[in-house]
Amino acid sequence: MHEVAEHNDSLESYEISPSMTIKRVGTNKEAILLDVRTLEEYEEVHLENALLLPVQELSAETLANIGLGAEAKDKEIILYCRSGARSKTAYDIMTSLGYTNVKSVAGGMVHWQEDKYPLTESGTYTGPTHGSGMETEKTETAGPSLTVDRKLHDFGVVPQYGGKVETTFKLSNTGTETLEIGTLTTSCSCTEARTENTSLKPNQSTTMTVIFDPDLHEEPLDVFKRTIFIPTNDPNNPETEISIQVDIAEGE
Repeated sequence: MHEVAEHNDSLESYEISPSMTIKRVGTNKEAILLDVRTLEEYEEVHLENALLLPVQELSAETLANIGLGAEAKDKEIILYCRSGARSKTAYDIMTSLGYTNVKSVAGGMVHWQEDKYPLTESGTYTGPTHGSGMETEKTETAGPSLTVDRKLHDFGVVPQYGGKVETTFKLSNTGTETLEIGTLTTSCSCTEARTENTSLKPNQSTTMTVIFDPDLHEEPLDVFKRTIFIPTNDPNNPETEISIQVDIAEGE
């Protein structure tokens, strides 16, 4: 295992790994990084020289406004968000508009930061804008509400060849309407997650099982985290994140 691991296995056809993204940006000077998160997320941390266009604002017109109009439809464009969910939506929109060379970073910024890949920075966005405000205010509303029993599980030290390890989390609907749980995703293919139920009435709970495979591929040295993304119809928190933490005893 090495400090910065490559996770090119189990990628979908529309995805690109962080390690391959670094290689592509390094070899193709015309490759374009497009952040489809919010302005607030961008300013907290983003990839160097990335353009910004929140996915909810993405259209043929707004793409043209930031310099990615018809002349850019064959250029290499690499999309990223926090988890990979929004960039997949952006991928679908852009391919439907005729863009032919688009990829989505697998695991998004979460995976990028988990494995300490380079080329990140913070600060104000100074690139081209699409002409409208990019900030949206969040308002608390009634409805379904997801609550988890904890946000982190520490597996401690696990042997590399000892087989998969697993844990469970309790997911509860503490809201006033039925909670619908979407497809669970993770920041890396070494981690799987599944729930017993995907529809919870108020005050109902379900079990989410998380499984980690320490010998699927090369992992970072020492302690590292993997993230599980839980999409729901909770209007105040549409994608909840929980994490597992692990330290692999290599060769054991």
